[in-house]
Amino acid sequence: MVKKVLYTVFIVMAISCNTSRNAVGGVAPGNSSAENAATGPMAAAKNTAASKSAWGELLGEACRQMDMENICLSPLSVQFALSMIANGAEGITKKEICEAMQIGDDANRHYRTFLDKLDNKYCEVKIANSIWIKERFDVKQEFIDTNKVFYDAQVEKTEFNDAAVERINNWCKENTNGKIPSIIERFNENDRMLLLNALYFKAAWDKPFQENNTANKKFTTEKGEEITVPTMMMRSNELFYKDDVLAMTSKRLQFGYSMLFVLPNEGVKCDEAAVHLANNLDAYLKNMEVRNLTLSLPKFKTEFSRSLKPILEELGIKRAFGNRAQFNGISDDPLFISDIIQKTYIDVNEKGTEAAAVTAMFAGALSMRPPQTEILTIDRPFIYAIVKEDSNEVIFAGKVGNPSIK
Repeated sequence: MVKKVLYTVFIVMAISCNTSRNAVGGVAPGNSSAENAATGPMAAAKNTAASKSAWGELLGEACRQMDMENICLSPLSVQFALSMIANGAEGITKKEICEAMQIGDDANRHYRTFLDKLDNKYCEVKIANSIWIKERFDVKQEFIDTNKVFYDAQVEKTEFNDAAVERINNWCKENTNGKIPSIIERFNENDRMLLLNALYFKAAWDKPFQENNTANKKFTTEKGEEITVPTMMMRSNELFYKDDVLAMTSKRLQFGYSMLFVLPNEGVKCDEAAVHLANNLDAYLKNMEVRNLTLSLPKFKTEFSRSLKPILEELGIKRAFGNRAQFNGISDDPLFISDIIQKTYIDVNEKGTEAAAVTAMFAGALSMRPPQTEILTIDRPFIYAIVKEDSNEVIFAGKVGNPSIK
């Protein structure tokens, strides 16, 4: 049996009508020509290639804000959702979204290419988008068409009632292979639109852990408690890197994906390591060297559900959530994002399906000399990320402070 990793993420963005916007904010959205002229559609946005560092800011801020030992996020899912909504944003609202998530003016083409290159022949990767619009609420056709063309978004108008809740939850269940069976319980009175992104990933290790090597080992949790958890162990030639902030290995999944396991050095917090790693990801991956590595890694499973609104606000997305939001590209009615919720599920253990074909790509990194030996014992809080190898795009990232917590 081979090691299986399951990642499932679901993000829901509720778009509501702000009937008190002008009274509270004093400025109707989209009325400041100077504001729009200064910012332009994406004038201050960074190139999409820079989005690789946005995931570190997202995870780092989550670690700082959330009093949780285990966190699992999908920066890619957040970027998909915010790129879709950015197609209807204007002025400072659009500028803040694009700068915070480092979404460039080529975002639509970038994510269209990403979807086109998904290959489910050897590992399961599914991305689905949908937009649910309240019946009798007018949405501009250009916004709908753009998201259909570039994101394959399913668009549906419906009454926001219990029947719609059931259909939306069924959509969620279907597009996460049943791992996340529901996402909403009810609609709020001011809700006008629901924008959803679902992402499911499943793959086997290129070099699987052997189940009979798993043993109970000590792990010091984020709260300083010493516990005993099932720990997987293996010795093999793996890519490895360390500096004065962290030590990490890149363990290959089959057919184009890798998973990074990152252990911050003593005295370095996980949020600091996440930002440091994200800001140097390309250089680190380029400079990793093959080592004869003895790796000890605790098994873990995490189910995570949180609002990302306070995190995104701290990262600079403020107008979109307030009474001066500028979403005139969606509708002439005043709109704002009332909440962004992400649900994720991750399972890392030895159970899974039989091994598929093994690629020899990893052999290209081997040198003629025997690799040096290294030991990476992950026995305290660590972070992880799953990376698409051809682009270094971070699909998932998280922190494990207590592997015994599901």
